[in-house]
Formats: sequence, C-alpha cells, structure tokens
Amino acid sequence: MKKQFSTCLLIQGGSFAPELLNTEVNLHPGSGFFSDQEKTILIAGGFSSVTPKSGFPLSPTLQLNHDLATFNSKELEAIAGAELQRVSAVNFRSSRVAADNRVAVIGDSVEQLLRFVDTYGGVLAIEPLLVKEYHPDLPTGLELTFEAGDSGCRLEYRVRSPLDRDKCSYCGSCGSICPRQCISENLFFDYSCCNFCRDCEAACDFQAIDIHSVLHTVLEVPAVIVLGGVEVDLPADTAGIYFEKTLAEYFSTIFPSQIDEIISCSNSICQFSGRLGHGCDLCLTNCNYGAIARDGRGVTVDAGKCGECGACVAVCPTGALQNERFTDRMFVEYFNSVAIPADGTVVVGGEKDLHRLWWRQRGLRREKVFFLQYDKTESLNLFHYLHLFHRGARRIVVLFSEEDGSGGMARKQLDQLDLANSIIRRLYGIEEAAVVATPAEFEALWKLPLVGSFGCAEERRDVFFTHRRQALAFALLSLVKQSGRDPVMRPEGDVTDVPFATIQCDREKCTQCMACLNECRMEALRADRQQWTLNHLGALCVGCGICARVCPEKALKISSTVTLDRQFFVLSELARAEPMACRMCGKVFGTRKSYDRVMALLAEKESVDTSHFELCATCRVLELFEVQH
Repeated sequence: MKKQFSTCLLIQGGSFAPELLNTEVNLHPGSGFFSDQEKTILIAGGFSSVTPKSGFPLSPTLQLNHDLATFNSKELEAIAGAELQRVSAVNFRSSRVAADNRVAVIGDSVEQLLRFVDTYGGVLAIEPLLVKEYHPDLPTGLELTFEAGDSGCRLEYRVRSPLDRDKCSYCGSCGSICPRQCISENLFFDYSCCNFCRDCEAACDFQAIDIHSVLHTVLEVPAVIVLGGVEVDLPADTAGIYFEKTLAEYFSTIFPSQIDEIISCSNSICQFSGRLGHGCDLCLTNCNYGAIARDGRGVTVDAGKCGECGACVAVCPTGALQNERFTDRMFVEYFNSVAIPADGTVVVGGEKDLHRLWWRQRGLRREKVFFLQYDKTESLNLFHYLHLFHRGARRIVVLFSEEDGSGGMARKQLDQLDLANSIIRRLYGIEEAAVVATPAEFEALWKLPLVGSFGCAEERRDVFFTHRRQALAFALLSLVKQSGRDPVMRPEGDVTDVPFATIQCDREKCTQCMACLNECRMEALRADRQQWTLNHLGALCVGCGICARVCPEKALKISSTVTLDRQFFVLSELARAEPMACRMCGKVFGTRKSYDRVMALLAEKESVDTSHFELCATCRVLELFEVQH
C-alpha cells in the first residue's frame, strides 16, 4: 500500500459536537488536502508552508502531537478543539495604507538635482530644493532647517522672492538696465551674479521689485532625500531621511501596504502614567524599531513601524503589551482545556522550527511531551514559563532557527527565560528547567535525564484570567507552596531585572491621603476603609515607582529585593490611621494625621478660621449657613 500523509482532522459530525478523525490524505505540496470526507473540516494537522491552499486552518501543534507524542484520541480531540478555539479567537485590526510618493530632494548642484528629477520625476512627486547655485526651475533655500518625526519630515527655509508679479507690467526696464544681466526674459533673478546694485528697483515704475525680499516656506513631506555631499544639519531623529546609498530602502516604503496591528497596548493596566510622565518604560527602551511612544495618553504603538519582534511583549510586567496572535488570555484558556503531561516536556516554537523538527523526528514517538506552536517566541514572558510549570511541565524547550545561530534568540527573551530558571533553581534546586535549542539539537537534549519534580500536578486548577500579573502570581504561588522554600530574589548576579518589588512605608510620615492608590492599576496598593489601613500585595507590584513619586510626604520607598514566601501573596499592612470624626455628627470624614497636617500648614497663615475643618462636609455647610443668617 502506498504511503500517504497521515494526520488528524476535526470535522463537523452529524451531531453538533465536532469529531476527531485520524486518517491519511492525498496531499500535494503547494496545493492542499484531497480528502474523501464529505463533512466539513474545521481544522487539521499540517503546515501552511506545505499546503497553503487547504481552505481550512492547519495546526502544526496538532500534527506534531499526533505524530511525535503519545496522546490518545480523546486527548488529541481536546488539543484540536483548543487549536480551533485559538484560531477563532485571533482578532486584530488591519488597514490598507496607500502609497505616498511625495518627497523633498535636497542638492547643492543644479546638474545633479535636475538629473534626479528627470530620472525619477515620473515615479515620485518631487519637491526639489537647492542649497547652493540658482536655476529658474529650482528653488534655492536659505537658512534651511528640518526635523523628522512619526508623521514625516518638516522643512523650513527662505526663498528669495524679488518680484511681485501682480504689480509687474513686463515693461522690460529692469532687464535692460541690469549691469550684470541678472534678470532673464522669464523674470528669473540669478543671484549668483547679482551685486545688489538695486538699479532694477529704481527702474521699475510700479515698485514691483524688492531685491532683498524673501519668503518663509514650510514644507511637510513623508520623506527627504539628500543628494551627494550636501552639508545640512540633520535632526537627531533621522526617520524618513534617506541618501543616495539608501535609495533602495526608500523605494521599499512607497508601495501600498497592509498594516496589521499585531502588537496592542492596553493603557488601563499599563504602569506608565501619561499624566505624570513617569512609571514603567521597559517597552520603550526595548523597542528596536522606534514603534513605541509615550504621551499624555500613555503608551502607544505605531503599527506601521512595528517589526513584531515581540521584545516589548516579553518585558512588559503587567501584560499591557500583547501579541494579538496569541494573547495571555488565550494562553491561559488554552491550557485550561489541554492537559500537559505531569513532569513532562513542553516544546515551544514557530511553525518553521516545528516543521523542521517534525521532518527530522518523523516516526519517533516521545513519552510525556507536548508540542506548542508559538510563532513569536520572542514574546514569551516570565508569566508563560511559570504558567507552563504550574500546569505540570518539568522542562520547557524553546526552539529557534538553526540559520540564526546562537544570536537568533533576542537578548530580552533570554532574560525572561533566565529569570524563570533562576526562580526554579531557588525554589527546587533544579538547573535549566527552561532551555533553548535548534531542531537539530533536540535529539541530544531529549536524552538528558530529568531530575526532580515540581509536584504541581495536584495544583493544576483552571485559572480565572484577569491580567498577566494576576496569572503570574497564581502560578508562582503554586510553585512556592509546593517547594516549601522561601528564597530571596534580588537584582544581582544572573538576575538583573527582577519584575517584583516590595514597598516600605514610614508610618510616622504617612497621612493616609491615599494619593498612592490613584495610579496603581495592578491594585498592588489597596485601602481598607473600614480599618483605615493602607495595604500592599507584593505579588502584584511591578516596582514602577509611581506611588513613591506622588506621595506628598515621601513616606514610601521601593525595594527590588523580595522574599518569595506565602506572605508575599497576601495583603500586608503598610500603615494604619486614626480616623477623624466630625465634632457635630460624629461621622468619620478623614484621618487625624491629615487634619493635623492641614492645621500645621494653616497655622503659618494669619487670621484663618480653622474651626469648620473639624466638621464633615455636610455639617460644615450647615454651620456656614447658620453663621450667614
């Protein structure tokens, strides 16, 4: 019997519930599946690079777990269902951007600039500008300055404009009287030979000539091309500025394109305050494409500049930055419905690397392994690693392409992996629980024995997802409880960027004004209005420092050294206040410290009646009304 491509299909059966079918199909690379199934195929194991015209989603995850793992039919059906749900849940905005071929071209040679205009004038909408020499068809800019930004380039310059054409009668007096023949029959004034004698001005009966007149010009274009050796002061931001040697790069930008907003940002959980201009800025400092900016609204992502490298997503401690192809919520819900083999290995990689691994490992089945397609492994965060460990994984293997070499992994991705390893090492004494490998290295890696266990099988409860930080805290608590250890984490040695923090509060200084609560979107700081206490939940704190910055009494101090014990995951009291009660009705309306603080400030003022400050808002109005009447 001839061998065919073996896969499994999730099909819409006779009932409402989908059915999984293990089968062989007539597959032709470059086209699609040819199946005798009359029922609708919802999703199938396979690779889109081999069969791009299948007409239904193809899942490398399903294909590898079908061929290289030991899952039974029920388990494979759960994986197929999770893959279908994952594909269906992907939702991001996409837009078509029209080509904008407007460009300012700056040159210091008439011949060079005219040659460029003649060559590319039919392709580009050129705004030519000379900085030296003069020509009737080319403006010459004086005092040129320009700046580049997200929306293009803005040029400012002055252009000599000696003739008022509305006043000119074309009598010809100026042309004949000019001793240097600077004025052409087309009324072009050649300043390269003008000596500013002003005879033309005197000869004009209509006062149409002012030889010193200039026009201030502002030009805004998407891009600027600088020709030859033109000496101009370049702005600090050179985005949109090109040279003769980078023309190919410029031409690659002027075609219609589709912009997919794959990387999104939710400012509702971002710990950068646009209002204060302060807070977490890890996404900004780790973006190599200049796609992330901060303003009064908070953090914004320019999808047109974004390279989808995932570095910002990897370093974001709150989950405000997301990869919309596989969001944190999708990740958690995925493993709520799919079981990882206890103390097993999870192999994570993009379709290309999983395909190569499948090709090399074809026919070999591995016990206690789960394969997961994650096309931007650079987006993996500490949350992803700890969540997988919590769900039962003993080892995580992140695949990267062989052609990329050892430099194929983004440094910040390795930082997240190293941080996960550091936590596991401190909790369990286990080295390299998460590793990176090429598909060629997988065989040797698989043969290495696994020592130790995280013992999280009993703790694999479904996670109710709120945001990344909450899910991270849930997984970390499970790992801490099972380990029985209380390790100290600090930013030193192999851990340089610990995404945890604790807060110390000077109780004597704290007035319980609660200004610190306003910008804590993780709710790591909380107030108990019944007990009049300020509390802190260390597991949710990312150490952004906004609370310490806004504290008017400078009572708060941030520390990056934390102890991963059970207390770290429960509210701890930072300060307790004595309530201030209204002297008339007895209603509590503030704290004694806040009242004393206000009184101390008002004591420095002359003749200020402070008696009504002992009243609540209602009684204060009543007393003022009685005094007036």
